[in-house]
Amino acid sequence: MRRLIFTFSLILSAFLISCKEDKPDETVTPVHSALLEVTTFRNDSAGTVKPLSGVTVYLFLTDNDRTNNQNVKYSGTVNDSGKISFNKLPDEYYYILSSHPVYGTQKSETATPNNSVSFEVIYY
Repeated sequence: MRRLIFTFSLILSAFLISCKEDKPDETVTPVHSALLEVTTFRNDSAGTVKPLSGVTVYLFLTDNDRTNNQNVKYSGTVNDSGKISFNKLPDEYYYILSSHPVYGTQKSETATPNNSVSFEVIYY
């Protein structure tokens, strides 16, 4: 009886091994889920803070890239409310350069951890 059980176990093991399907290594692609909202403001002549439109916002991965204005990762122009949103960003640290044709440029920086919303406010 022991011999029959051993033989049956051996046949079953061989069958299971031969049925095993070889799958190539699966690559998991991360889902970028961070949101960065940038808002720009300007003090008017009466000292009232108001949203500033017409600002182009550039995101860089290094301070050197921002300094040399090279390798822009993302960019866009704020709306009439002085806001722009960058959606589905990877978990990175961004160096921000905002540029207005009249008021010049401003620098800022922020992190965008996955599953988070980051807010950056820039004043001119």
